[in-house]
Amino acid sequence: MDDRRNFLKKAGLLAAGLQLQACASPGSAPAALASPSRDAGPERWRQVREQFDVDPRYTHLAGFLITSHPRVVREEIERHRRRIDFNPAEEMDYRNIWRHEDASRAWAARYLGVELPQIALTGSTTEGIGLVYNGIAIRPGQEVLTTEHEHYATKGALQFRAEKDGTPIRTIRLFRDPHTVSVDEVLGTLKANLRPSTRVLALTWVHSGSGVKLPIGQIGALVAEHNRDRAPAERILFCVDGVHGFGVENASFAELNCDFFMAGTHKWMFGPRGTGIICSRTPQLENLSPTIESFSASEDFGTSMTPGGYHTFEHQWALGKAFEFHLGLGKADVQARIHQLNGELKAHLRGVPGLRLVTPDSPELSAGFTFFRIDGADPERIAAYLKANRVIADATDRDVGPLVRTAPGLLNDSDQLQRVADLLRQGGFHA
Repeated sequence: MDDRRNFLKKAGLLAAGLQLQACASPGSAPAALASPSRDAGPERWRQVREQFDVDPRYTHLAGFLITSHPRVVREEIERHRRRIDFNPAEEMDYRNIWRHEDASRAWAARYLGVELPQIALTGSTTEGIGLVYNGIAIRPGQEVLTTEHEHYATKGALQFRAEKDGTPIRTIRLFRDPHTVSVDEVLGTLKANLRPSTRVLALTWVHSGSGVKLPIGQIGALVAEHNRDRAPAERILFCVDGVHGFGVENASFAELNCDFFMAGTHKWMFGPRGTGIICSRTPQLENLSPTIESFSASEDFGTSMTPGGYHTFEHQWALGKAFEFHLGLGKADVQARIHQLNGELKAHLRGVPGLRLVTPDSPELSAGFTFFRIDGADPERIAAYLKANRVIADATDRDVGPLVRTAPGLLNDSDQLQRVADLLRQGGFHA
């Protein structure tokens, strides 16, 4: 314990230094790319795409499944891998583990605008969801309120909780039609369904089954109103699966206004595969019990909720480079570019006969997804047709499906999106 305390004093200086460095410099993005809000034109984004080793013959529109690593992340993974291979036991010294772990957490904290103790590292969104919903404090007579729009990782974790201790899980539908959803509809539905017995509100920021982006900050304000006269043990704990907004939306944790935020970092964040985070409203471990023993002294939320054990350390320790890369590009520029490309694709798709957009048009209620269906066509056949023409998309039958899922992002350009619409107009997917 004393070793950890002494080490944390040094780690605190390291974290502070990293956060100051992130404020003072553009981060790890190459110099030609690190010019937020000054040169966000096509040439800059072409240079961004050159940082990735994706197959240039294809249009990659399914990066929401798993990412390609940019050069700075690849190089950092390899640097750690070489050191571990050269002297494994030395690199696995607990002081090294703590130092690298804290460095990754410090960059995640900088990205979200929080303090180091508020960040725990995980292996994925699914792991973070499982840790939170398995360990969150719910007393007899209290319930979890969630929606039918959630990913099966959330549904499964909540079902496991219900089977373990009988916690009631109440599931509602937030909106009638994803394409015409409104903020008022979402807030009105939730307001009508929050009860005195509601202890946990389990929602997703951006739905992977429809592309709808919830007004998370406004929902958090609604929860705060309900909590105003509640005792601490009766407060609603607002938990958010944030993975498909994380790395897209220019938002701080404070703006999300939730208690626990779980996200993988190997999708939109371009982080190493097998990495993720949980962010807590408070630096102390409150209303949550760990499931997996940490490899530290467990002095705060972050060190208590970061699972111990032997991981793919070269990936976990390289995570900070992904946050540096994004901060170097500029969070506002990244958001603007992704929204721009999705707006362009939606405009093109409106000219495709029989095509109906599923994802909302408004950037207020959508992020990096553009989902659609075509009358009389099987989405699986559409996805296969696109793949045969070197466009990687996806089809799903979850939530409001069946539908085709696309996710224009930083690895795409306007010409690619025009070609996608042209292919769909040709109708080669019809039986």
